[in-house]
Amino acid sequence: MKNHLSRPISFIPFKKELKRYHFSTLKQDLFASLSVALLAIPQAIAYSLLAGLPPIAGFYSAIFGTIFASAWGSSRHLVSGPTTGVAILLQTTVADVIQKNYPGSSISDEGLVLQILMHIIFVIGAVQIFSAFFNVGKLLQFVSRSVVLGYFAGVALAIIANQMYYFTGVELGDNNTLIFRASYFLTHIQEVQLGPFILGSTAIGFLFFFKKKLPKVPDALLTLILAGGLAYCINEFLPEIFKVKTLKDVIDVGSPRFEFGLPYLKFKVLSEVFLSSVAISFVAILEVFSVSRNLASKSGQNIYSNQEVFGLGISNLFLAFFPFAIPVSGSASRSSLNFLSGAKTRFASIYSGIFVAIIIFIFWPLVKLIPLSALAALLLLTTFNIVNLENIKLCFRATKSDAFVFCLTMSSCLVFDLDLAFFIGIVISLVFYLKKSAEPHQVEYAFNTAGRLTVVSATENVHRKIRIIGVSGELFFGTVDLFQNTMRTIAKDTHVRAIVLRLTGVYHMDASMCLAILKVHEYLQATNRHLLISGITDEVWKIFHRTQVVKTIGTENLFISEEANPQLSTWKACLRAQDLVSS
Repeated sequence: MKNHLSRPISFIPFKKELKRYHFSTLKQDLFASLSVALLAIPQAIAYSLLAGLPPIAGFYSAIFGTIFASAWGSSRHLVSGPTTGVAILLQTTVADVIQKNYPGSSISDEGLVLQILMHIIFVIGAVQIFSAFFNVGKLLQFVSRSVVLGYFAGVALAIIANQMYYFTGVELGDNNTLIFRASYFLTHIQEVQLGPFILGSTAIGFLFFFKKKLPKVPDALLTLILAGGLAYCINEFLPEIFKVKTLKDVIDVGSPRFEFGLPYLKFKVLSEVFLSSVAISFVAILEVFSVSRNLASKSGQNIYSNQEVFGLGISNLFLAFFPFAIPVSGSASRSSLNFLSGAKTRFASIYSGIFVAIIIFIFWPLVKLIPLSALAALLLLTTFNIVNLENIKLCFRATKSDAFVFCLTMSSCLVFDLDLAFFIGIVISLVFYLKKSAEPHQVEYAFNTAGRLTVVSATENVHRKIRIIGVSGELFFGTVDLFQNTMRTIAKDTHVRAIVLRLTGVYHMDASMCLAILKVHEYLQATNRHLLISGITDEVWKIFHRTQVVKTIGTENLFISEEANPQLSTWKACLRAQDLVSS
């Protein structure tokens, strides 16, 4: 089976599509890209607010991040750009770095935030490019779905805890940890301001109305336009009764201009942000994998994971040259809209980035009128897209370990910073994986009167001269103790004169396991008994050659598996064992 992870990375992956591009495809791509751009603009503003950055940060990502990731990725429909999970991780990371390393400073210190942000995005881009070339992304297959579900459930709770302040007008406290922010809000709920709360609730009503009655219109954009108009009227005619904060009240939103410059890197800042940046880069990779594979299952396109990660890394590395940018990831909502709108090639995503740039320059004065409570309403509703309740239910129904990993990851999000919670989830997931992998399937066989291998019942009192022990699974250092204990128990039986170790189904083995096999051979040889090995795959045979197992045990006692007849090598091994026992 072809492994798409191992395909070489292309530096011009768009070359073939460009050669086959024609006018009918252009029309479909332009229509889809305009729909995506209309959704991307309000989301970019909302995610900038979520990250504690000016709107231009989200626009940088929605323009240049989308263009570069689409050009150098592999998916025809994936739209990269600012996303909820990455935005909130970025905000907590910047705040945590300032709190730990720059006492007396705050997140309102624009110069310091700019410096930290630039280093974070540079590390993210570099890590993702490295991951693409060295196939590091493949390691994420060991991160269980329970970790991802638990992490995004924690992200959803973090969004709710943060945005309820903007939604209700309650002044935000200084605590960064999710559980403290939630408790602070609950203890200050009496400070809820009527203006922001009513406008935010009205925005939620608009969003539900558009989704239900007018599903084809850009609901988020229309909601922000209507909410902005209401906020303008309230602030103009009822300022003493209802005061509603807009973007211009909290952030400097002058006319947009794109600033470009070489990143000035400092080793001290790089060391401060490195682990958090790695966490964000892996979260972005997981999001890209999840979104692109989901779309590929619908479109039938082959997705090359390393190429996707390379495109992501290129776009993030390019964004490090812009002040105030949000790292890009895979957007589920914009990618789905791109697919449903009939996009045919990757150029639809590229056009969407261009449309975003054109629209914001034309309508920038209106952006300043968007109320914070309406943006908060938009973000609160995105939590329903982040959390998949059906998948969580399935997780709890599957196994206790899946439920435990989910609960522990989500609980870590409540108590610790989100980047640390992500690593905690990964570690727990790997621990469970190693625990399961360290228990290889072991069973005893015997040949029946018809010459076929049959399983010997574990309760049967066996006293045979030749014992056939089948082992399957991943044989590495974690399985050594269990293997040695099993072989030691069998070797204690004085009736046993030879052991045939059947390795059919074993494709990987490390040095620890090879040493364990040699020790069993030495022990049996010292008591004038024999060890034979059957069902050896080509991969294991190469390892046996390199570790001197072949030389020590002897080629006459080793039998390679034959795919056409997998029991034949064990039959030959038993015949050899009978000759040794009878001699």
